[in-house]
Amino acid sequence: MVVQQSNNKTLVCDVGSSSIKVGVAGKLTPDTVVPCIIGYPRNYSRKNNCKSEKEREMLIGDDALRGGKHQKMQYRYPMMETGRVYDWSSLEIVLRRALQNVVCGQDFSQYKILITRPYNMKKIDLKTLADVFLVTLGFRAVTMHEQAALVLYTQGVETGVVVELGESKANIIPVYKGHAIPKLDQTLAVGGRSITSYLIKLLRLKGFQLNEEEDIEIGRQIKEQACYVAFDPNLDERLASETTVLLESFKLPDGTLISLGRERFGAVEALFKPTLWNCESSGLSDMIFEVIQEADIDCRADLYRNIILSGGTSLLKGIQERVENDLNVRYTNDVLKGKPSRSLGWKPHVHAPDSRQHLVFEGAALFADYVSDDSRYWVSREEYLQHGIQSVLDKCTIQ
Repeated sequence: MVVQQSNNKTLVCDVGSSSIKVGVAGKLTPDTVVPCIIGYPRNYSRKNNCKSEKEREMLIGDDALRGGKHQKMQYRYPMMETGRVYDWSSLEIVLRRALQNVVCGQDFSQYKILITRPYNMKKIDLKTLADVFLVTLGFRAVTMHEQAALVLYTQGVETGVVVELGESKANIIPVYKGHAIPKLDQTLAVGGRSITSYLIKLLRLKGFQLNEEEDIEIGRQIKEQACYVAFDPNLDERLASETTVLLESFKLPDGTLISLGRERFGAVEALFKPTLWNCESSGLSDMIFEVIQEADIDCRADLYRNIILSGGTSLLKGIQERVENDLNVRYTNDVLKGKPSRSLGWKPHVHAPDSRQHLVFEGAALFADYVSDDSRYWVSREEYLQHGIQSVLDKCTIQ
């Protein structure tokens, strides 16, 4: 997709594990969203040293996903399951595609760009990211800002808990007065891709011939169309066992019709019971509760009242209601000691904005527009080459 060129010379790039979103400052939705994936035909050989031939065979983003509907594909994901970049050359290819969709192939040296970054991104990765944008791609200036702070910026609050539900993991980040609270964030190593893989595993146990690597995109489509978060998984388990009300069909590309029952909610339970995915940790709701209870008592009320879901995996149907109910049960039992009358007139509240899959981008677009002409926030290519990554980090605070 190529969009009409804008005269706005300040861009925004939200680099996520599942997609790269690019647009112009001040516009609340991205102009392009490119899945962070590269596909090759099944018979592709990495031993082929001819670059031009590789490029002809390579499919990027949506082209790779569409190609997988018609032929067996090998997929490469530049981002690791942990959220770190493991293949910078592949990431650069996807970045170029996303950026060229917006700037129409112009020289990037005319543009400034705000790049979003995870709260705990390692300094070496930040340096490589800055190198890509300022040195390799040649942008005029950059600024980088934490994704959690940008999410709160969209809601007009400075204190809250950002629950980033991404493709590779879930991050729970408490923020107080615009800054992440040090050492209190937690990561759940279960994300959208884990749920998809677990769904494929459950379907294979039913006898369907699906391959976790080759059919991962088919699994993702099934998840997005049929799966949901059960408010009461025990009730839904009984419904699946004793009735047919939960049954739903899905047609595979080869025409095979598969039937889903308890798999519709069972796959997603890995978020709340990570042991289902061989992950020894607290589930999502319990982890949020533990993070808030570890915070200073003076800010807990604001943290409980401002729990904000963001990221593509937060679009799963029923997730807001389930998390809020789980938190209210734990808060009543563990904090109020089973006596709701001890409440101070408020209770845990989970916010799920309609635009939550683009919430980080929305905050970045608003902030980039606000500081577009303020040199205190931007690092030029020349400044970076002279002073290095610390010059970027020194200007990465939302004020």
